[in-house]
Amino acid sequence: MEVANERTLRDLEYAKVKEIISGYATSPLGREWILRLEPSANPAVIRIRLERVEELRRLLEEQPFSLGPIHDLRPVLEEARQSTSLAPEEFLPILETLRTARLTRERLLRLTGFPRLAEIAQGIAVFRELEENIARTIDEQGQLKDGASSRLRELTDRRRAVEERVKTELEQLLQSPAYASMVQDTVVARRGGRLTVPIKAGAKHLLDWVVQDSSESGQTLYVEPPAVVEGNNELRELEGEIREERLRVLKELTARLKLEERKLLKTLRALGMLDALYAQARYGQELRCTSPRLNSHGRLSLLAARHPLLPQRTVVPIDLSFGASSQGVLITGPNTGGKTVTLKTVGLLTLLAQSGLQIPASPDSELAIFKRVRSDIGSEESIEQSLSTFSSHMRNIIEILREVDGETLVLLDELGAGTDPQEGAALGIAILRYLLLKGAKLAVTTHFSALKRFAYLNPRLKTCSVEFDVETLSPTFRLLEGVGASNALIVAERLGLSREIVEEAKRTIPEGEVRVEEIIRDLQQERSLIRAERQRLEEQLREAARLRAELEDRLRRAREEKESALSAELQQVEALLRETRRALEGALHQAREEAAARQALQETLALEQGLKAAAERLAAQETGPIRFEELREGERVFLQGAEKVAVVRKIAGPERIELDLAGVRIWAKLADLRCPPEEPVKEAVRPRLSYELHARPEVKLELSVHGLTVVEALSKVDRYLDQLLLAEMSRGYIIHGKGTGALRRAIREHLKELPFVKAFYPAPPREGGDGVTVVELETTA
Repeated sequence: MEVANERTLRDLEYAKVKEIISGYATSPLGREWILRLEPSANPAVIRIRLERVEELRRLLEEQPFSLGPIHDLRPVLEEARQSTSLAPEEFLPILETLRTARLTRERLLRLTGFPRLAEIAQGIAVFRELEENIARTIDEQGQLKDGASSRLRELTDRRRAVEERVKTELEQLLQSPAYASMVQDTVVARRGGRLTVPIKAGAKHLLDWVVQDSSESGQTLYVEPPAVVEGNNELRELEGEIREERLRVLKELTARLKLEERKLLKTLRALGMLDALYAQARYGQELRCTSPRLNSHGRLSLLAARHPLLPQRTVVPIDLSFGASSQGVLITGPNTGGKTVTLKTVGLLTLLAQSGLQIPASPDSELAIFKRVRSDIGSEESIEQSLSTFSSHMRNIIEILREVDGETLVLLDELGAGTDPQEGAALGIAILRYLLLKGAKLAVTTHFSALKRFAYLNPRLKTCSVEFDVETLSPTFRLLEGVGASNALIVAERLGLSREIVEEAKRTIPEGEVRVEEIIRDLQQERSLIRAERQRLEEQLREAARLRAELEDRLRRAREEKESALSAELQQVEALLRETRRALEGALHQAREEAAARQALQETLALEQGLKAAAERLAAQETGPIRFEELREGERVFLQGAEKVAVVRKIAGPERIELDLAGVRIWAKLADLRCPPEEPVKEAVRPRLSYELHARPEVKLELSVHGLTVVEALSKVDRYLDQLLLAEMSRGYIIHGKGTGALRRAIREHLKELPFVKAFYPAPPREGGDGVTVVELETTA
C-alpha cells in the first residue's frame, strides 16, 4: 500500500519539492531518480537512504567533490541493439560517461569512513578496454580518427599521397601560360568527388576536357584534364575502401558496446543514484537541512521546522510535538495566521523524511514512520460531479476513515467547515472521536469553539494556536501551545466598529461561548508572561554558556603553558643525560685501568640519583583532564584510583570507555581519566646503568626496536651499546625492520656520531638484510 495517495501528495505539494531538488542534479539520470522517489514505510530502507545523503553531504563539506559528465546512454544502447553500427559522434557521450564512472569509482573506494558511498561505488563497473578502444578510435570532436585501424591509416596515407600528386599536376596546369586566358581561378576545386580546375565557360570548345560541374551563373566550368583522370579514379577507389574500413571499425566498436550493455545499465543506475544523492546533499546544504531521528511509535517532535517551499530567510520556524503523551493536536487561530501552513509542514516533512531526504528543521527533531499519511486540505469543489466543497471534503474524509489505523497520520484542515456551524462542529467532534478510537495520529485545524472545547477537555488531544497581534492586527505566524481565540470581535472593534455594536454581538453569542473566549484571552496573557520569563532565562543560560566557554578557554591556555614549560625542562634533562652518556662512553673507550672505570661509574651513579629526583618531581606534576572529543582508541591514559597507565581499547561514550590495564579489560568513565606522564621522560631520566666492574653482564646479541618511535628507539640503542661495551663485546645486531626506512636512517645517522662505533652495515639477506643493522665496536680488550 502506498504511503501517500494522489490527493495527499497534491495537498502537501510533494512533487514541487522533488522538482526543486532535481534542479540540483547534473544529469538526466539524477533528475529522473529524484522525480521517481516515493515515501517508504520500511525503516531499514529509510535509514539507508538518509545515511547515503548524510555521507555525500559530509563529503562535500570535507573536500571538493563533483561528478563528471554523465549521459543517459539508454537511447544509444537501444539504437545499438537495432542497428549494426553507431555514428562516430554517438560514441563521444559514451566515452565521457565511462571516464566519469571509472574516476568516480576509484575516488569513492579510496575514501575511508564513507561505507554507504563505497557500496554504491561497488556497483559501478570499469570498462577500461572499451574506454581505450573508443578513445583510440574517436577524437574529441566525435569524428573517427584516421588511425582507428592500421588498414584505415594505410588507406588514408595513400589517399593523401595521391591527392597531393593530382593537386600538384593541376596547380602546374593552372600556372601554365598556355591556359592563362582560359582559367577562371587558380584554385583547385573538388566537384563530384573529383579534383578539377575552374575555366571560363567560353573556353569549353578550346579544350577537350571533361566537364564535372558548373557555377550557378554558368560563367565558370569545373573541368577534369585527361592527365589527372587516372589519379581521380584512384582517389574514388580509395574513398570507397576508406568508407568500407570506417564502417567495419564502427561495427566492431558497436559490437563491443553491445557485449557490455548489461553492465552499462547497472553502472548507469549507480551513477544516477549518486547524482541524485549529490542533488539532495546540495539541496540540504542550501536549506540547512538535517536528518531527523526516526521512530516507529508515532512520536513527532518538530523543532525549528520550516516549510521548504516558503522563503527560508523570512519563514517563521515552528515547534510542534505530539504522538507521545497526546495522540494528536488541534490548531486554532485566525485566518491567514499559518494554521494550514503548519499542517502542511508536518505532513510534507514526514513524507520527505520517509523518502530518505533531509528536512529543514533542527537536528534534534524526531519523526515517526507511518504506513499511511492521509490529508484533507484546501478546496476540492468538483464541478463535473456537481459536488459542493463540503460534499467533496466529506467524500475524501470517508475514504480516510475506511483505511485509518494506529499507523496512520491524518491531516484535516478546517474540519466541519462548509456547512451549518452547529452541524459541522458536531460532525467534526464525531470524526475526532472515531480517529482517536482507531489510534490514528492526527493534526487538525478549526475555527469552531465546540471543537476547541472538545480538544481542551480531551487528554488525548493537544491544543495549539497561531499567534495574532491584536495591536498591529496582523498574524505573527508563531505556533503556541494552548487554545487560540478567533479575535473577530476584538479586530472589529480595533478597526472602528462602535462599541455598542460589539457589545450587542457579544450578547448574541451564547454565554458559554463568551466564557470560552474570555478564558482563552486570560490564558494568552498568562502565556505571554511565561514566554517573557522564558526568554529571560534563555538569555541567562546563554550568558552562563559564554562564561563557561571563556573559563574553558582560560583552562586550555593554562594547560598549554604548563605543558610547554614541562616540555622545555624535560628537553634540558634529556640533553644533560645524553651529554653524560657520551662522556661515559668516551671514558669507557679510553679506560685501561680499573680505577678510571670506577671513578666514571661513581660519577654516573651520582648523576642517576639527581636524574631520579628530577624524574620524580616531574612525575608528581598534576596531569590534566582529558576532553572526550580528543580521546582516541589506542591512546595511553592515566586511571585515577588504580594510579596506573592504561590503553584505550573502545569508546562507547563518556560514561563507558573500555581500557586495557596490564592485560585486564575494564570499563571506566571519562571523569576517571587523566593525561598520562610522558613515557619517553621516564626512560630518559631513569637510565639502567647498574653493572659490576669485575663481572661481565649477560648481554643479548641482538636488540629489536621494531615498531618504536625514533626517540624510544635511540634511547634503547644507547643502552644496548653501553651493555655491549661493558661486556667487551665487539659486535651487535639492531633489528629495526624495513618499513618506510625512517627508523633505519635515524639509527644509522646516530651511529655515525658515536666515537666507539668502528663500523655499521646491513645484515646479509638471509639474516634480515636492510631490516637489520650490524654494529662493530672498538673495545678496550
